[in-house]
Amino acid sequence: MDPDAVRVSERRLTRATPLLALLGLLALATSASAEDAWVLWLGTGTTYTPFGAYGGQTGERECKEAVAQLMTEMRKNTTQLSEFLKSSSRYICLPDTVDPRGPKRK
Repeated sequence: MDPDAVRVSERRLTRATPLLALLGLLALATSASAEDAWVLWLGTGTTYTPFGAYGGQTGERECKEAVAQLMTEMRKNTTQLSEFLKSSSRYICLPDTVDPRGPKRK
């Protein structure tokens, strides 16, 4: 094999190694965040209360589906829906690392 060709291959491999390492780290970070828990919050005025928790890779989707189901059920009862809307209530799905109540006081 031509020694110059070997050197060119070695240089390409040397340049590709940091890129491959970065791609590996990104893959790990993506898979880790996909498995985080999601929390369904009920917000009324400025108060938030945890209403449900969902984990694993489908946690975000399951949380949003729960909100859709809750709202679908609420639409069947116009009085309940009216009270919900009058009270400025809302459902929100957030990763478990985000707390809509703000930072905890020490």
